[in-house]
Amino acid sequence: MKLSPGTKEAFPRLARPFVMLALILALGACTSQAAREAELAVIEAERVAAEQEATRIFQEEERLRAIEEQRRREAEATERARIAAEQQRRDEEARARAEAERLRREEEERREQERLAAVAAAEAERLEKVERIETLEQQIAAIEADTGEDEASMAILQEAILVAEELLEVLTAEQAKYENTDDQGNTVEPLSKDLIAELEARKDNLVRQAQLQ
Repeated sequence: MKLSPGTKEAFPRLARPFVMLALILALGACTSQAAREAELAVIEAERVAAEQEATRIFQEEERLRAIEEQRRREAEATERARIAAEQQRRDEEARARAEAERLRREEEERREQERLAAVAAAEAERLEKVERIETLEQQIAAIEADTGEDEASMAILQEAILVAEELLEVLTAEQAKYENTDDQGNTVEPLSKDLIAELEARKDNLVRQAQLQ
């Protein structure tokens, strides 16, 4: 088909609007695509940022949980140490009380043994004095029986009898003192040991003098 020269000239003028429209549409399409891509990029960036933030929050929570767990373990260790120290203190106090009680019992036993020993010694001394009284009474009787006609011997023996009788009185008084003793067996009133020893020495000396006459 052949176009007239006028038609040929009119065709480009008619086609330009369509070309511009196509260009506009093409540009619009490109712009829309770019906008969508930009929007998708923003969305992706937001997603990545959200994931990173979630990861950061998770890591921070994990860190805080680890710190809390560490604190909990340290607190438990501290509490165990405190309980152990308290138990050790109680055990030491119990051992100290037991040791003090043991020492107290030993001291009481020692004192009781000393008391019993003192009582036994006092009783032995009392019995000894009883025997000495009996012996002295026998000696007095023997001196009186052996007194002869020798005036010197008789004077010495008479003095010996007086000393012996005085010694007998002292020993009898000493014997009475044992009726009043303390818990250790000691007499409350002091004994006259020195006087007894002196009288016995005088008596024995007089008896020897009389025998030498």
